Amino acid sequence: MNLTVEEQIGEARVLVIGSLLVGIPVVNWQPMETLLKKKAKSTCVLIFDLTGVTALDLNGSAQILTAISRAEKVGWAVKTTGLPERFTTIFQLAREALARPMAPPPPRISIMEELGRTMLALGRDIKNLVAFTGELIVEFFRLAIHPLTFNWRNVLTVAERSGVNSVPIVALVAFLVGLIIAFQAAMLLKMFKAEIYVATLVGISVVRELGPLIAAIVLAGRSGSAFSAELGAMRAAEEVDALITMGLSPVRELALSRVLAQFLTTPIVTLIACFVGIMGGSLVLLAMGYTLTAYWVRAIERVSLATFLIGFFKSFVFGFTVGAISCQRGLTAGDGPRAVGVATTSGVVTNIVVIAILDSFFAVIFYVVDL
Repeated sequence: MNLTVEEQIGEARVLVIGSLLVGIPVVNWQPMETLLKKKAKSTCVLIFDLTGVTALDLNGSAQILTAISRAEKVGWAVKTTGLPERFTTIFQLAREALARPMAPPPPRISIMEELGRTMLALGRDIKNLVAFTGELIVEFFRLAIHPLTFNWRNVLTVAERSGVNSVPIVALVAFLVGLIIAFQAAMLLKMFKAEIYVATLVGISVVRELGPLIAAIVLAGRSGSAFSAELGAMRAAEEVDALITMGLSPVRELALSRVLAQFLTTPIVTLIACFVGIMGGSLVLLAMGYTLTAYWVRAIERVSLATFLIGFFKSFVFGFTVGAISCQRGLTAGDGPRAVGVATTSGVVTNIVVIAILDSFFAVIFYVVDL
């Protein structure tokens, strides 16, 4: 790309020769800049001779138009000539795009206003979740009254995908968590020659807290995200609107089977997580010379019926929470492929936050009632 400046009486001519494409480095406009500073602005005409342009795209057109604009701003009369006809259309498109006024920047939002908007959005979100939960509970009661009117095969299919297929990853995470807890506790209790109490610590913590929590969080990330993505895609494809048009309830036809499957399979997955988590802790005491029988007797004898029932109760609540929130996020997704990703992310994040809040609430309640 060559740029030549020819000075004549009363005018100056800028010869542009070569290719002006996006892959070619930006043209050096220094000769023209020198000319603009040297010549008298009121008496000179600047002519851009584009006869020698062999290739031109929007990027090259923008460079020429920007140079023209700079010359016009300092008072030069600018003309263009010689542009090959095959480049006229793209040059005109670039001219129209640069002439179009840019959108004004969005107004600055204060911290208090942003906080207010966040709180209002949170309030609307909670309201929608409560309304969806109420509608879901109504559908559960209808199902209890008329169980034969429901397609239970869908529940079995979803239970296999969301429950059975999630066992390996839940078991792996539970095993590693049990191993880590036992190892950290053993390092401390070894100072007091009380390593055997590691079994008690692992047994109670896994059955009461960590087993249900691990299962719920992993299921929220695996099965819950799948629910949100599936229903969000159906929402984007207007399949949900089609159900409403036919007089069918999306909650009953789409959400109920998924929530019911998650509600029933989460306790089973939790039991597996508890067993595998305790098994993971046994490796630490086996390495310290204790027998597997001694470990399991110590781990199980301190797990009371109340402790087991607390963990089992949490698994039902967490299962319902994962299914309900995931389906609600999918059914309320917006339009377009981006909305599916937003709904999926929102479902996983909301599930994890709500599960943590519920677990903290249960911990306080059970402490107060001395369970």
